[in-house]
Amino acid sequence: MRNLWQVSWRNLTRNKKRFFFTLISIISGIIFTTSMLINDRTTQHTFEYYANIYTGNADLWVLGQDHTFTSDEVKSLAERAEIADALYVLDKQTFVELEDRQDPAVTSVRISGVSSPQSELLVLPLIDGDLDREGLILPENAARLWNKKVGDTVTFRDMGTIEVTAIVSYNQLLASPDSWEAAKDRHFRVMMPLRTLQEWTGLENEVSYVRFQAVPQADKDELVSAFQQELRGSPLFVQPVVIDDKQNNDVEGLTYIFYLVAILALFISGFIVFNMIFASVTERRKEFSIMKSLGYTNMHIYRLVLTEVLLLSFTGTLIGVPIGIWFADLFQQMLLSIFRDTVDYTLQWQGPVMLSILVGICFPVVAALVPMYIAGKTPILQAMRNQQGNLHSGHRHLRWILGLIMLFGGFIDHMAAYLLILVAAVLLFPYLFNVIKKGLLPVYGLLMGYPGTMACGNVSRHLNRNSNTAAMLASSVSVVIFMGAALQTIPNEMEREIRQTYGGDIQARSERPWTTEEISRIASLEGVRQVGAYREAMVTWENIDREKRNFNVLSFHPEADPKFQKFKAEADLEEQLEKAKEPGTILLGKRAFDEWGGKVGESLTVNTPNGRDQWKVVGVVETSHYNGYTGFVHESFFSEGMNWPHIYHLMIDAGNNGGEAIREQLWQQYGDRLSKVSTVDQAVASSQKALSGMNELMKALLILVIALSSIGISNTLLMNMMERIAEIGTIRATGFTGSQVRRMVIGEGLLVGISGIAIGMILGIMIIYLNSVSVSVGNEFQFIIPWDSLAFSALAGLALSTIASWLPASFATRINIQQALKHE
Repeated sequence: MRNLWQVSWRNLTRNKKRFFFTLISIISGIIFTTSMLINDRTTQHTFEYYANIYTGNADLWVLGQDHTFTSDEVKSLAERAEIADALYVLDKQTFVELEDRQDPAVTSVRISGVSSPQSELLVLPLIDGDLDREGLILPENAARLWNKKVGDTVTFRDMGTIEVTAIVSYNQLLASPDSWEAAKDRHFRVMMPLRTLQEWTGLENEVSYVRFQAVPQADKDELVSAFQQELRGSPLFVQPVVIDDKQNNDVEGLTYIFYLVAILALFISGFIVFNMIFASVTERRKEFSIMKSLGYTNMHIYRLVLTEVLLLSFTGTLIGVPIGIWFADLFQQMLLSIFRDTVDYTLQWQGPVMLSILVGICFPVVAALVPMYIAGKTPILQAMRNQQGNLHSGHRHLRWILGLIMLFGGFIDHMAAYLLILVAAVLLFPYLFNVIKKGLLPVYGLLMGYPGTMACGNVSRHLNRNSNTAAMLASSVSVVIFMGAALQTIPNEMEREIRQTYGGDIQARSERPWTTEEISRIASLEGVRQVGAYREAMVTWENIDREKRNFNVLSFHPEADPKFQKFKAEADLEEQLEKAKEPGTILLGKRAFDEWGGKVGESLTVNTPNGRDQWKVVGVVETSHYNGYTGFVHESFFSEGMNWPHIYHLMIDAGNNGGEAIREQLWQQYGDRLSKVSTVDQAVASSQKALSGMNELMKALLILVIALSSIGISNTLLMNMMERIAEIGTIRATGFTGSQVRRMVIGEGLLVGISGIAIGMILGIMIIYLNSVSVSVGNEFQFIIPWDSLAFSALAGLALSTIASWLPASFATRINIQQALKHE
């Protein structure tokens, strides 16, 4: 057994340059796979972690229709035997007094008074200070912007002064802006003892909500039902605590990108391994025939080649996985820096590393299956006579037919269609490669002279190998172009959707219900054309697998001014609005509908402020609110059927005046009660900023993928040169200079690169078109040609192809003429 591994290692490293580049390609594929799998798991874990620490260990909470209620109203609930602990919280809006900042828009603060900061129902990651001391707890963003540290004092307008006793890291309960510019859109959040805040505000014994933790043996569903029964007829209601952060984060889109890059990297690496093993098997056909003549069976040959591939995969995996972990950590830092909150993460590497090791061992073996089969089936007499035969002649027509079938299959409206198009391109590439070669022949002859003409002829001698290499580059280029179009289209579509479904130009949310008189006064402010109102409440619900989810439900009025419309539909909007007038019906946002998993016409189980209910889903709509993870209920049913009579949200139409002046008036007159004032322009800018950072990150990632393709070009040219040593010696002996040989080899590499770039551009544009007409994608993706991505792909592809060709060209020019003429 040891001899088999030693022989396989010698065979593998016989051509050291070819071995080196193939090993680099496997290492690169493992690095991408490991890092993308780790980044996917770490991103999901990070969002889940912060969602968990937001809810603490609570199992349910009691809220009210009004901003506050007395703690005595829930005293009997807290004393139940099934309850292990309770946390009382009072929220109050105010302003912080700072020497260098006076604008109420950036000094707005929400203070949360809590009954016990040390409670198990509250998770506060401590940075500095002591949570056991009574005082002000600041998040690190607020402490940095306010220039406060533990021991300093903070004064709140018309309330009082309090000492800072603790500074904590980011958590959703105390999420605060990280810059003064961001403070215009988000208020600061701080925490202090409940008793202190009640005394400051005069709200003795008042709370905003109460969190409850049940004893371990309690049935949570029965407890919720019992609470609902006891609170029935009161302005209070109970909701189970459900960890569901899909309203704030769209992780599915990131997961798609992570897996796309990993699969593409493995696809490219697999082709490089295939080319290397195939070339090795072709060179050693006489060796295999001699082995078989001495008694070796096909199985012995299979084992020998398999051992070589396993050695290659083990070595690549051993080196690639640690580097992949390091790269994942680096990429995760860059990825999370895009988000506006400073978040900590723990790299989730254990599971992804095990999967990467499995993939790293298996994918080279899968890529080498065909060469292994060919090696085992080597005819003894034909190989010993040096008759190469034609390994592919019987399959040419089948390849052409399968390629056309795959190409036509790519026009079906399904995600698998894109894979079919890429497979079709690989199968048809030898024919497309010949077409491009014939088109470039006159140009090569004009620019490079006779070496260029020879380069065009030489690439046909290893047509499948060169075509596979060009196909790898084409796949990379097509993805770059598609991603470029997506990153160019999506921001425009998002802006259009936000402006169409935002609901007015300004939205104002109050911690107390708006009265009719207050709404009338706001409507009379200078610059305000009209004011609309809507209701919003959090509900929990179940998908078809009976898994609990939660989202915020918004009210709508079918006859509302189009300016205040909060959703749109691709078709039959009027029909959906008519159906949604019926009590007990809901329109679901697209992401919520996909998460639910049911069909239009079926019922959705919900837990509302009025108790458990069944709502009929009558339509699916598109909205910018909560990234589409929400639902819309008719105004009349919202107030009566859901037991939610108050209005906390206003929509303001600023006309052509712009919203900044109106926004300032709102802060001046109603700042002590406003929990948020935002404009449509701020919503657009926030979405564009996140996408801009993602755009740069994805481009950098895809450059690395194109670079991986260039390794394939270099490896292929090296293999071509190794098989043509005698030929190169002959042409050098007949008068070819080293410079001409170099031009010839670089010309071959550029021909492979140009073919890959050209076909990749066509594939990319085809995929863009299929996305634009896809029913499943909807009208979120418009057909555009991303000229900047086309130029970027062409320049990057040509530059990397030239660089990749330089080493094989240098090798060819250094070949000794006398030794080359003796080479067999």
